Amino acid sequence: MPLSYLEFRESLYPQGLFSIYQVRTYFPDFNSDNLLFWQKKGYISRLRKGWYCFREFTQIPEFNFLIANHIYTPSYISHQEALLYYGLIPEHIVDSTSITTRKTASFTILDKTYKYYSNQPKFFFGYILKAMNVNGLKMDFMIADREKAILDLLYIFDFYKTEQDIAEIRFNEDALANDVDWKRMDDYLERFKIKTLEKKVCFIKRIHHI
Repeated sequence: MPLSYLEFRESLYPQGLFSIYQVRTYFPDFNSDNLLFWQKKGYISRLRKGWYCFREFTQIPEFNFLIANHIYTPSYISHQEALLYYGLIPEHIVDSTSITTRKTASFTILDKTYKYYSNQPKFFFGYILKAMNVNGLKMDFMIADREKAILDLLYIFDFYKTEQDIAEIRFNEDALANDVDWKRMDDYLERFKIKTLEKKVCFIKRIHHI
């Protein structure tokens, strides 16, 4: 008996997005032509090769975090997007920005660009699991903590060199003073062991009187 869309949806809907490999875990004899048919019907959306999601999830902004985490792994959301999430910068960020241990890559998915910046495996730390509610479902995504998001920004984007360059980052001073754990920042800097990065953090403290 052919697989019905309702049966398919009941099995995979709690994940929100899914890969063809996950589909075949549930349905070993799955006919991939169904995916194209269901796309044409408007039931599902193709994200990138091998990845899909249920169409209704695409209307939820926070669902972008799950897309970012899954379509290129391992990765976690960081620098500008994480800083905006925590209220550390005021700018609206159009692109999704993540750290990965794989090569730098970029994908345009559903009119949004997902950028992945390569970092050494030894610097792939300082991320946490955050829970969110999507269409009544509890889902988790990985994002840098505040301290690591700042360090990733300063490390990846090396055009921030001087005190003047750092001053142009419009940090929220209240959030810097009250929400950032500067002891944790020092611990992270000890793991980086990069003098220029330490100097940039000192610029932040001096500029914002921390």
